[in-house]
Amino acid sequence: MSESYLSTIWYRVARLAPRLQSQVTIHRHRYRGQPWYVLHDHATGRVHRFTPGAYMVIGQFDGKRTIDEIWSGLAESLDEHAPSQDDVVQLLSTLHQNDLILYHSSPDVADLLERHNRMTRQIIKQNLMNPMSFRLPLWDPDRFLERTLPVVRWLISGWGLLLWALVVGAGGFTAAMHWTALTTDLSGQLFSGRNIAITLVSYPLLKAMHELAHGYLTKMRGGEVREMGVMFLVFFPVPYVDASSAAAFRNKWHRAVVSAGGIIIETFAAAIAVFIWVDAEPGMTRAIAYNVIMVGGLSTLLVNGNPLLKFDGYFVLSDVIEIPNLSNRATQFYGHLIQRYIFAAKQLRDFNATDGEKLWFLFYAPAAFVYRTLVMIGIALFVAGRFFFIGVMLAMWSIFSTLIKPAAKHLKHVLTSPQLRKVRKRANLITWGGIGVIVGALALIPLPLRTDSEGVLWLPESSYLRARGPGFIESVVATRGSLIAAGTDLVHLKDPGLEARLTLLRWRVEEQRRRLQAAEATDQARADEIRTALAAAEAEYVREQERLDDMHIVAATEGHFEPIDRPETLQGRFLNQGDLVGYVLPPRADTIRVAYSQEDETLIKTRLKGVEVKLAGYLHDRHDTRVIRQIPAATDQLPSPALAEVSGGRFQVNPASAEGMQSLERFFLLDLAAPPGMSDAAFGTRVLVRFDHGLEPSGVQAYRRLRQLFQKRFGA
Repeated sequence: MSESYLSTIWYRVARLAPRLQSQVTIHRHRYRGQPWYVLHDHATGRVHRFTPGAYMVIGQFDGKRTIDEIWSGLAESLDEHAPSQDDVVQLLSTLHQNDLILYHSSPDVADLLERHNRMTRQIIKQNLMNPMSFRLPLWDPDRFLERTLPVVRWLISGWGLLLWALVVGAGGFTAAMHWTALTTDLSGQLFSGRNIAITLVSYPLLKAMHELAHGYLTKMRGGEVREMGVMFLVFFPVPYVDASSAAAFRNKWHRAVVSAGGIIIETFAAAIAVFIWVDAEPGMTRAIAYNVIMVGGLSTLLVNGNPLLKFDGYFVLSDVIEIPNLSNRATQFYGHLIQRYIFAAKQLRDFNATDGEKLWFLFYAPAAFVYRTLVMIGIALFVAGRFFFIGVMLAMWSIFSTLIKPAAKHLKHVLTSPQLRKVRKRANLITWGGIGVIVGALALIPLPLRTDSEGVLWLPESSYLRARGPGFIESVVATRGSLIAAGTDLVHLKDPGLEARLTLLRWRVEEQRRRLQAAEATDQARADEIRTALAAAEAEYVREQERLDDMHIVAATEGHFEPIDRPETLQGRFLNQGDLVGYVLPPRADTIRVAYSQEDETLIKTRLKGVEVKLAGYLHDRHDTRVIRQIPAATDQLPSPALAEVSGGRFQVNPASAEGMQSLERFFLLDLAAPPGMSDAAFGTRVLVRFDHGLEPSGVQAYRRLRQLFQKRFGA
């Protein structure tokens, strides 16, 4: 109930005798077990939902009885349960603002003309207020849809739904099997010149089928579709159909199917495109199929079909759970909680919602806000990586629409809303004081500053046993696990061709020596030439002798010998220079090799207060340690495959990398002293590292990360 049963402005409406517009029809719906009355305005396609209490008033609008007569009758029959005069005034205001009622002095034709002009002005105003998404109505498609419906009826029937389920299921499974190939270099493929040219054609065509699906499903259930046109999304033309009349359908599943029509069409097209993409050879056909997969599949899952954004998925969810206007009501519910329990506006009436609806509101409003913000920022950064100006414009618009505009609206409500007139001082104090506290906390209160990275228990390079030259393994001298000293001969290689070359070179040296002895006694000039040839032969012989020495692989450090395979299996295997034969493992790891991002380099070099490490899988055991050396040059070669994302690490690797060790982004390396508590861990075990940089206000921390993001993505 309102604050007062009587209204001070009742005299202004008491003598009015309203009636519903001729194009307005009334439908009785049930939402979550409660009856509601839906007024469908066929002229605009809009629907408006009212409670049974409001319908007791609206149902008596016949153009003859006055408002005072209607209210007096309700007050007499319902007594204290009758609506207040303020309730009736508010209801009349709502009906009038939405052009749902007429008075006996208002001619229908003049009113219709005025409504048309007002709607035109409203469309222009909306387009100017939202230049990134504005509509241009072009055509009334109702008759066209009516005539062509028999042709497509079987596609939108139960058989069509079964076909869709089979095709989309198979397509989804196929896409999952080829997920890596589909998503490799995603931005490069989407923003290539050829793909952009394909999008200019495929996207409008796919969206046209999307919108026609809404129209046909609406007509199939007896609804009207009176508007079709072009919507410019970020200045890109996209067809649209106004199928809002479907909201008047009594069956919630009929309403949900109409909302899901576009999702069904796009996912069906994406599934077919997956089959084409898999089988097609590289070329235009494969490129078109890839484009349709991205537009009809990935974008549908992330945007159009996601109920946290106000697109088709949102309306499907609203219909299925029977909570119309879910997003706005969830926001209003949070506003009601703030006004009622924080601002202490006790005079407010209870929020009109069931307990089940309130649970949905509590979850939906914050989830939708967070997801919408992340999606808009993600899209802006993604686009700005290729088209800087457009991406910045999108980012600015996202910030304005998701943060600045709602904040300004809420502040205006606190300053001017009649509902808060009794608690205005408290509301202002809490609102502005809260803003001051948040700003002060962000700017002044120091919080722990941490950066996280990963490393591995590092096996020194001297522990790797590698072939110093090509050859066949002749024998493995040491046994697996044996403790050996530095300089121990471990593996013998053999190169039959090398031995033959040494024999040949030995005789060639001997030949040159004898020729030199003969020439020195008879021809000094000839002797000088032979000396040069002898020096060359001796140098070549020494090089080959060194290669013979390389046939012996010796331990460079003390430790336990671990070959890469059983010795009997290794025997006879051919090795190229640099191939790994085994390891000489030290008694314990004394070094942790850490890879960290370039964004953290300055903090680690200039503001390092401490280092904490934990073994992966043993997060409850924390160890303090210290830096023993820093490697100044950036690199893109991971020290271990354990740090790659495919192995559970945090670094994305280049798919074209043969060994899977090349990171997509360059990073820095440093070495930490391995704490005694990790002495039993195996070499190569992944280690989680946290660097402590002291204290710093959270606002400064956020500003630093935002600045680094702009520098990284845009070089600005």
